[in-house]
Amino acid sequence: MAAPHRFVALLRAINVGGLATVKMADLRAEFESLGLTEVKTYLQTGNVLFASKDGDARRIAERLEKKLGSSLGYRGLVFVLSREELKRAAQKNPFDPERLDADQRCHLMFLSGEPDSAHRKALMAVQGDEYRFAIRDKVLYYAYSRTFEGGRRTINFEKILGVAGTSRSWTVVKKLIELME
Repeated sequence: MAAPHRFVALLRAINVGGLATVKMADLRAEFESLGLTEVKTYLQTGNVLFASKDGDARRIAERLEKKLGSSLGYRGLVFVLSREELKRAAQKNPFDPERLDADQRCHLMFLSGEPDSAHRKALMAVQGDEYRFAIRDKVLYYAYSRTFEGGRRTINFEKILGVAGTSRSWTVVKKLIELME
């Protein structure tokens, strides 16, 4: 029997700012109802680790979006990544990982598609002293100095890039990779 495929689902806007409030026990139960196994949540913000006999991440994401919409009223996107995809995204981080936690914060925004060159150019036009950006494949990396933590600009990355996305801090991405090992 083939080993199951390991994935993480990143749900957009779960338990953030009062939007899409979902209990993690309910979320785990919904994943299990689809035949997904070894279901674990990390934090309260929609990070779900699981195993599946199906290796097609896109198909799993579509099934999850439909199921969570009908059972929990969740209307957000679900990004499903394999362990290899998550590790590759971490390896492509252009910002110095040695400095990330000490001097700067970094987030990875997983995107629904690759932004075209015009949208990438528009993003770079809003880069300033407090933000640095990079895009690798379908991941936006953004870093900022901890000195700007409370006073940095809010940027609508989805509007500028023309694609949907969900962000996770560098710390969360590292932990999810560790949990998937």
